Amino acid sequence: MPVDLNFTIAAPLLALAAGALLILLLDLLFKYETIQGPMYVAAIGAVLVAGWYLVPLWQGAADPSGFAGMLVMDRFAAVYGGVLLIAALLAILLSIGRAREDQSGYLALLLWAAMGMVLLGGAGNLMVIFLGIELLSLALYVMIAFAPRRMAAREAAFKYFILGSVAAAFLIFGFALIYGATGTMSIAGIAEAARSFTSEGAWAVGLYYKVGVGLAIVGLAFKMALVPFHIWAPDVYQGAPTPVTAYMSIGTKAAAFAAMARLLVAAVPEAYQPSFLLPLSILAFASMMLGASAGIWQSDLKRLMAYSGIANAGYLIMAIPGLGLDGLSAAAYYLGAYGFATMGIFAVVRILEADGVDGSQIANLKGLFYRQPWVGVCLALLFFGLAGIPPAGGFVGKFLLAIAAVRGQAWIVLAGLILSTGISAYVYLKVIGTAFTRTKEAPQPEEGAEPHAPTRTAAQVVLVIAAVGTLVMGVLPGPVSELVRVALAGM
Repeated sequence: MPVDLNFTIAAPLLALAAGALLILLLDLLFKYETIQGPMYVAAIGAVLVAGWYLVPLWQGAADPSGFAGMLVMDRFAAVYGGVLLIAALLAILLSIGRAREDQSGYLALLLWAAMGMVLLGGAGNLMVIFLGIELLSLALYVMIAFAPRRMAAREAAFKYFILGSVAAAFLIFGFALIYGATGTMSIAGIAEAARSFTSEGAWAVGLYYKVGVGLAIVGLAFKMALVPFHIWAPDVYQGAPTPVTAYMSIGTKAAAFAAMARLLVAAVPEAYQPSFLLPLSILAFASMMLGASAGIWQSDLKRLMAYSGIANAGYLIMAIPGLGLDGLSAAAYYLGAYGFATMGIFAVVRILEADGVDGSQIANLKGLFYRQPWVGVCLALLFFGLAGIPPAGGFVGKFLLAIAAVRGQAWIVLAGLILSTGISAYVYLKVIGTAFTRTKEAPQPEEGAEPHAPTRTAAQVVLVIAAVGTLVMGVLPGPVSELVRVALAGM
């Protein structure tokens, strides 16, 4: 039987891979002084070309499946791929000004990580999910360590590598059990087998199948930093270079959630999702509460954002019990709002770093509004987004997730949303209060640090994009949410 080599649906992935290879080729053929700018242009161009090829898929390709069903670039993949490509584009801008010795390899790895993330959204086979996880993970392991003279970065990369390897073992063992129970690794085949397990009005699945799905959830929950698989997040967020932390904070969550949603839609019939996925709801509740509470004692902004990411991973799980149109569209909308807010906050950290200041220390934000008024206002808006306070997009995102949870009768995660949002609001408003506190003393640059104008300019561009995106998603939620809903309606 011939394999359907549908390169049209693979075009976004091929564009990212080609961009990475072009960057490495430029580094081999030309002197660094002449290709520094072109390397960034090539990276940005690769992301834009990939996005261009996603547009027809967003509109609904005539045949979204290819390669014997292993790749399914339908509207679901296009929506989540768009979120991931926007995150990749902003991460490239935040990376301007990196050290000479690692620039080409870093940019190539960033594009390969983006390729793995987009691949997860379009995976039609368990092995493709594993391939996407490994592609993004191996790239991130190295990117985290890409910080010359910083032992903390290497330590963070090592921790992430060790724990990520354990999570990969859980994932592949879970896939093996699912294959043993169903006889197929195809997502469509698993869906057909799951429906066939229904007997006399009950879902009669075997132990192998239940354990396999559970282990697969564990592997993906690690990437999302759900409790109790979150222990890597604070150290890795703090140790990694700021652009990598920013990219990882949204990219890994969106990609892992897309893979988890695609798997669970197939593996668990809708009628049995609330009861079968109850343990996942409990993990989500624990993630919300721990992520919100632990942020109270943080003095490092990166660690604070790590715990915020843990809580937000729990929020995304609110869409799981209602994995129909409502849940998936609410999750996509919230990922967009969360992505803009997170990227913008890390852009503020990058602006301070460009001035030679340790931007990750919350104490160094003191008086930011009076030194750089527009940066302080943008920072407040972005934290409003994370706290779910109007007019930021996070409010609408949480509202849509709450509706999905009610329709899916997910009362545990809904209670977690209400409780943790109140705690998180206190934490975020405290940071905003620091930025709006008057002080006569500006933070002192670190020893040996020098201002870097290109880095500051690029970070300011990212901050403006993030602030505008957050505001648009909060003030004009109807057109954006309807666009996502219409796209996903054709799944």
